[in-house]
Amino acid sequence: MAASTVQRIPLQVARGCVVASIQIDLGAEVLRQFRCDLLECLQTSQASGVILDVSGLEVIDLEDYNGLLRTMEMAAVMGAIPVLSGLKPGVVSALIDLGAEAEGVNAALTLDDAFRLLDEIRDIPELPEEAMDNGQASG
Repeated sequence: MAASTVQRIPLQVARGCVVASIQIDLGAEVLRQFRCDLLECLQTSQASGVILDVSGLEVIDLEDYNGLLRTMEMAAVMGAIPVLSGLKPGVVSALIDLGAEAEGVNAALTLDDAFRLLDEIRDIPELPEEAMDNGQASG
């Protein structure tokens, strides 16, 4: 069996989150391999978040952006909160001008901002103690 020549996007798990540092040109084969690697990493690590850091990319075309969105949707179906980080201003402007979908996308300027956003999204307030006393809950 021949070894795959498709470039791979490095993945690491940090703070309960899979971080993908995307610094290579995307294309159909790279995205397909990335999806497989990411979903497998999510399953084995049981991470609750995914950050796609695209700060290493100067250009993202509409097809590649839509491929990243599909990947984020797949991560969400597996129970992880997806966040896109590091988009450059020119890339954002071009994508929006081309009609790229931005509604519902969790996005952050930097990797640090992405971790903070994930922490905010994950923070589910607990019930007040009064509601838990004597097994009584308001409702």
